[in-house]
Amino acid sequence: MRKVLLVILSVISFQVLAYDGWSAGKVEKIRIQSNRILITQQDASNPGNCPNTDYIYLSQGETAYHKNMISALLTAYATGNKVRLALLGCSGGYPNISEVWVE
Repeated sequence: MRKVLLVILSVISFQVLAYDGWSAGKVEKIRIQSNRILITQQDASNPGNCPNTDYIYLSQGETAYHKNMISALLTAYATGNKVRLALLGCSGGYPNISEVWVE
């Protein structure tokens, strides 16, 4: 019984620490560079207290995960929809996007 309780508590604590927080709003600008994508977002937040808040950072990549996130951001930008960005840590001093939800 103790082992089951320990596993449950471990899973719950991992989920609580999964993100620094969320940023929600419309995508205002998207800057695509060779190794990263920088966006600006209306009413952006910085839950991880990253030193540079001019942009929010998304790494470039060839995986479906990366391609799907940039596609969702471009779609939200083109349609004017709001997005929720799960932010985790800092990359290059910017808040790092780890998940995209289009609203």
